[in-house]
Amino acid sequence: MAAGSFSRSFAVRAESMSDRIPISIVTGFLGSGKTTLIAALLEQPAMQGAAIVVNEFGAVGIDDAVFAQSLDAGNVVLLANGCLCCAAGDDLASTIWGLAMRPLPPRRIVVETSGLAEPAPLLRRLMADPRLRQSTRLDAVVTTIDAIAGLRNLAEQPVALRQCAVADRRLITKVDLVDASQIEALSKRLFALNRGASVVEVSHGAIDASVLFGAALYDERRGRSDLDRWLNLDDHRVGGPRRSRGVEVRFSCDEAHDPAIGAWLLEESTPLDWDRLSPRLGEVIARYGDKLLRVKGVIWTLGDSRPLVVHGVQRVFHPPARLDRWTGPATTSIVIIGDEGSAPAVESIADALAEAASEPVESG
Repeated sequence: MAAGSFSRSFAVRAESMSDRIPISIVTGFLGSGKTTLIAALLEQPAMQGAAIVVNEFGAVGIDDAVFAQSLDAGNVVLLANGCLCCAAGDDLASTIWGLAMRPLPPRRIVVETSGLAEPAPLLRRLMADPRLRQSTRLDAVVTTIDAIAGLRNLAEQPVALRQCAVADRRLITKVDLVDASQIEALSKRLFALNRGASVVEVSHGAIDASVLFGAALYDERRGRSDLDRWLNLDDHRVGGPRRSRGVEVRFSCDEAHDPAIGAWLLEESTPLDWDRLSPRLGEVIARYGDKLLRVKGVIWTLGDSRPLVVHGVQRVFHPPARLDRWTGPATTSIVIIGDEGSAPAVESIADALAEAASEPVESG
């Protein structure tokens, strides 16, 4: 769903997500341990029936040969000579579609990106393909970060910074090679970048698959949607909010680090007029979409007691979906992961929420 077509409300039952194949994206800067992680995961029963899509820059793949030792060769696909966030993106969508249309489709698809892949364009390509919207669902974005070089990469490599900002799960690898103080410093830096994504220490790829995956709106274990788990609102609410025309705005990161890139939480406690709000959101997306690395949230609308879920990357958004019921008090909560220069977009979305509120708000 591209910007400008945000004005219609869709009544899509979240339970239909149970029939879609979960896709997990494993990213991370060069040498951060992605292959080691996936190879270890494939030894677990939870990964039976999975398919792996590997992105390599070179013409001859290495990771796919490693994974083929644990999976049937037909369930390991190599996309060579290109980065998934660039030229090979269309190949990725076609490959996943081909896997989904098999007579016996995989239970899960794991995509290992190259170390230089920008996460937002890759997610945008997957979300924009109409075939994949009906057959797959994004389960989790997992980023590996090297305990030895992680702090330096975050400081010097913009792609590493974005990989960690967008992720649902951040895994600190090679923890057996550094002391506790280095791990603590890196953990603090990751939480300063985005408090809403978990940080887990991993040695030699040893982590339970159930901990790693399952960050999506739909909770496979419970068989229903879980807004609280998906948005991690409690973590984003750390720190005091400021108010923008009645809307609570939180920059849920450390102001001392990257004040222009990080995570924001916007909340409005009164129901909103969706017919007024949706075109305004479309305008913001059209103007600032390249700065919006990831946007996800739930909206309390007038005239319908059910929560309305939105999820987008840059200028591409899923059609808004209605859930059956709220899991807590009804309120509008939108989490924004923004790139450098995204602050005006955040303020514009806050203004749009205020203008769509059903009750007058004080200026200020």
